[in-house]
Amino acid sequence: MLDLIPPMGSVLLTWLLLFLLFSGLGFAVLRALGKPLASGWVWMDSFWLGWALSLGIMQFWHFAFPVNDALALLFAVVAALTLVGRRQSVVDLACRLSRNRMILIPFAILALWMSNRALGMPIAYDTGFRDLQAVSWIDSFPIIPGLGNLFSSLAFNHSVYLYDALLDTSIWSGRSVYIATGLLLTVYLAYALGAAAQVLRSRVEEEARWSSVFASATIPFILFQTVRWGGITHFLTDTVVDLIGFITLIYLLDFLQYWRPNNGSRDYLVYRLAIIILTGFTVKQSFIVYGFAAAMLAFAVWLRRGGTRSGARRIQRTVALVFVVGLMLLLPWMARGFVTSGYIAYPQSIGRFNADWTIPADQVEARQRTLATNTRLRGGDPDAVLSSWDWLGPWLRDLARNIFPISMPTIVSVIALALYFYGTGKNRPARQAAPLSWWALLPLMVMLAFWFVTAPEDKYVRYVFWSFAALSITMAMLAWRWIAWRRRLLAVFAFILISLAYVVFLIIRHEEILAPAGPKDGFHAPFLPEYNRYETEHGLTVHVPIGMSQCWSIPLPCTPYPESALSARVPGDLRHGFRMAANHEAG
Repeated sequence: MLDLIPPMGSVLLTWLLLFLLFSGLGFAVLRALGKPLASGWVWMDSFWLGWALSLGIMQFWHFAFPVNDALALLFAVVAALTLVGRRQSVVDLACRLSRNRMILIPFAILALWMSNRALGMPIAYDTGFRDLQAVSWIDSFPIIPGLGNLFSSLAFNHSVYLYDALLDTSIWSGRSVYIATGLLLTVYLAYALGAAAQVLRSRVEEEARWSSVFASATIPFILFQTVRWGGITHFLTDTVVDLIGFITLIYLLDFLQYWRPNNGSRDYLVYRLAIIILTGFTVKQSFIVYGFAAAMLAFAVWLRRGGTRSGARRIQRTVALVFVVGLMLLLPWMARGFVTSGYIAYPQSIGRFNADWTIPADQVEARQRTLATNTRLRGGDPDAVLSSWDWLGPWLRDLARNIFPISMPTIVSVIALALYFYGTGKNRPARQAAPLSWWALLPLMVMLAFWFVTAPEDKYVRYVFWSFAALSITMAMLAWRWIAWRRRLLAVFAFILISLAYVVFLIIRHEEILAPAGPKDGFHAPFLPEYNRYETEHGLTVHVPIGMSQCWSIPLPCTPYPESALSARVPGDLRHGFRMAANHEAG
């Protein structure tokens, strides 16, 4: 047990310092938005806004430099100066939070738990398949033209890899996989615990934030990530999208509850929602439909509430700020896609540019077909799967087997929606409309429909199913207005406790209660497969794993699928990237 103290302590201390770093950057964003440091909640906003700001800056930085220790030091200096400049507000907030034992005690216990889970060996397939390699390229070089020609999965344009590479510094050099995703999960968990405490303190419905009820109901999902050793030691983009999806709905609910056209100070609710949605666009393409649908719902509500009567100057400021943020995040993101693949949104074929490193069109088409096939029936024949509905039966059975991520929230959603519609029907004679209507579910419905017809794999929509359940619960408890508020709270927290009990059951069942200290400074190192050296027809030597399709920690350049036509754009210099010689000659 004592051997766990040093590695867990180093994780916790690093997480605290990184929280202060991103919060310091976020304070600069808050200041630009005119938001005062008025409550402990702003700490969470400052973290996510600072994290979004860092992604925007790193996208530009990486065109000229690797994301390495120099940038981490620059961010640390800026954050420290910001924190020192607002030290009185920071001290006041810290003192206020330190007195809130309802949050601090359970969070301290859960933070220890999360730090223990951060010791495990990375086991996620995609982390070994491409994530570790993608982060290594970002950490070692400026952006690489035609990197997707080396290995097509490296062309996926996930801005969160920049964050992963940023943390690959100091004592965490080559080991940021232990802290990157865990930090984001722990910060969200702190937010959700604070939300639960706020709901428990509310004595009447009017005192509670809708978003607090929603965030409380997502706590079991966050802890579900920690069931297995290695459950949070990964670079999986799906987990980050889960968190961004939850935060988007939290910010959307705050907008629906509190924004009014005659209150200019509430425009901050619009700004932070826009920033987190635009950031989600750059993290993963699968988020774009959901984020756009959420933005359209917010815009419709803005119009319905008389947003056009807010005043020309106020409207211009809002539009200008959202437009500038969009340019700062999306333009470099599209440019990065062009550099790594020749397409602005690989693996989509739209926005193709004719460069010598552009991935051949037939390979892009093959990748699209493979993705569409494997998300329906893994390993199936594309011609057979995509030309019939025979995959639907096996797909439904596999989906139903995912009890906690899919089946359970689906059942809860059905029950909660039935309760909601019963409540709204019972309120109708008294002419009392439910405060939160069913149309708040529209972005989730749009996302589910798009997911089903494009790439229906459960990992892309875990947050959608859980958001649907948590939002349905929130709507149902608000609709049953003839029941005392405290009794309605009991029903919500009963769901949370039952879900948490199931998570505990899973941990005990898998016999992975406490992760042991590893052999390398207390950590379990990522797998290093055996590999061969493969020389292409054009003299480029690449590393190829033996007996598997995952590169894990194999030195750069690594690809599980070597191509004889692959060549370096400048022989002997990886910095200038890769191209397919046959494609270049044809062009």
